[in-house]
Amino acid sequence: MKTKKLIKIFLMAISGSIGSILIGIIFFGFLIFTPSTPSFQFVTFGFCGALFFSLFEYKFLREQIFVFIVILVLQLVIFSGRYINFALVIRDLFFLGSLFTSILLYQKFIKRYTQLKLYIRSLALVVTYALLNILFGTIVFIINTNNISVEPHLIYLFARNAILIGLGIGLGVDFYIQNKAFLYDLLRMNSLKSI
Repeated sequence: MKTKKLIKIFLMAISGSIGSILIGIIFFGFLIFTPSTPSFQFVTFGFCGALFFSLFEYKFLREQIFVFIVILVLQLVIFSGRYINFALVIRDLFFLGSLFTSILLYQKFIKRYTQLKLYIRSLALVVTYALLNILFGTIVFIINTNNISVEPHLIYLFARNAILIGLGIGLGVDFYIQNKAFLYDLLRMNSLKSI
């Protein structure tokens, strides 16, 4: 039973990741695969968000917290090199936190409105993530610069990235949910349909 759930978690996470990557390629090309560019977020945050989403979906609470901590540490190690400073810890904690919180709010509140089509609900995820990313990004800016005057350009970047990544994750996960029976047949995993 647990193995079957893990396979479902993996398939949903991959679907959401692919959605984010495809949106990233459409808007930024193959630059999203370059770790030194901001658009690499489509790969890292796309995977993180899709994984959070699937763990929430299949109710693995301890695993959600564990994965959040592991991803935070990996983010810091991969993108900061040997030297981890306070500014980077704050940045990654808040930006991953905005993604994690938006998916938590989606699962707790938005998902309940089953009369809405999945794609409409995924747009609600996009709006939630964009608003939280602006809020959390502004907090990061204020903490790291001691300046309460945030440039409109930064707010635009916080919103744009969240909208596009959230849209990719939402569409990818919705594709999985609507086509999981087909995917199980394709992968010859018919036994998954029972859970």
